[in-house]
Amino acid sequence: MKRPIIIDCDPGVDDALAIILALKSSELDLKAVCTVSGNGDIDNTTQNGLKILALCGREDIPLYRGSARALDDKQPDTVPAFGDDGLGGYAYTIETEKEEEEKNAVDFLVETATEHPGEITLFAIGPCTNIAKAIRKDPEFPKKIKQLIIMGGAKYTGNMSPVAEYNFWADPLAAKEVLNAGFQDAVMIGLDVTNKIALGADVRELLRIFNTKLSNFLYNVTRVGLDDNWNSRRKPVAPMHDVLTVAYFIDPTILTLKKANIDVLTDGIGRGQSIVDINGHWNDGRCNAWYAAEVDVNKFYKLLLTTIFEEKKEEILEYLNR
Repeated sequence: MKRPIIIDCDPGVDDALAIILALKSSELDLKAVCTVSGNGDIDNTTQNGLKILALCGREDIPLYRGSARALDDKQPDTVPAFGDDGLGGYAYTIETEKEEEEKNAVDFLVETATEHPGEITLFAIGPCTNIAKAIRKDPEFPKKIKQLIIMGGAKYTGNMSPVAEYNFWADPLAAKEVLNAGFQDAVMIGLDVTNKIALGADVRELLRIFNTKLSNFLYNVTRVGLDDNWNSRRKPVAPMHDVLTVAYFIDPTILTLKKANIDVLTDGIGRGQSIVDINGHWNDGRCNAWYAAEVDVNKFYKLLLTTIFEEKKEEILEYLNR
């Protein structure tokens, strides 16, 4: 039986990969996509979400527009990490007449959790604003979600400041409220592991070799991230942070988790920093989430590529098993 999931996101190339992997997996049932401001403003991320569903031939899946502003009602700074359109300059190549649903994302999340308590796994792979608003609307919301998987935070180095990862930095109050809301099973997958699965030039070249509509799209849209990393750090890799959440859900052995007490700083020089206590130093040793400490990169790529390009499975495994 397929496992029901909802993806709350800010598409984004890495969000696109997460959605594509979820749709390609025979184990998952993507019930809906919700959008939030992040990689682009809410109009941009919503349009990108619609286009990704169209690219995959799944315009039957509903998409709900979410929050344009952070929880404190400030307009978060959008960071065009994947080009001005969020899809590496290739959003224009996808045409769709699909429209967003009339209901907003927060109402949808609250109603769905109430109608299907204990059934839904929720992915928060953009700023946590929609999730925090759902909790404020229904304080029992966390108890109705089977599992919450967050892409955000970092125990060590950030990417928006020395200590802050973007999703938590964009709406730190939302991240703080979500992590402290009492979800029965919350997992924080942060930069400590997502940086390790960045798409290298060698694996990216496979996308060009495969020469399918989807592989060519992914090859093209990852160029901006690769160029940025080369120009800034002399590393020819493209970021793929968000897709690790879905890969982990399909195969939990990809990650090594540690029970932790996690909190988020909301202002000052530490704005957006996630404090990850795995040793019980404070809060009487109580833990509120699992922290992703290590990742099996080879296992991740085997799952990602063979799931999305199943027809190329033999070639992929031959290459990755060398």
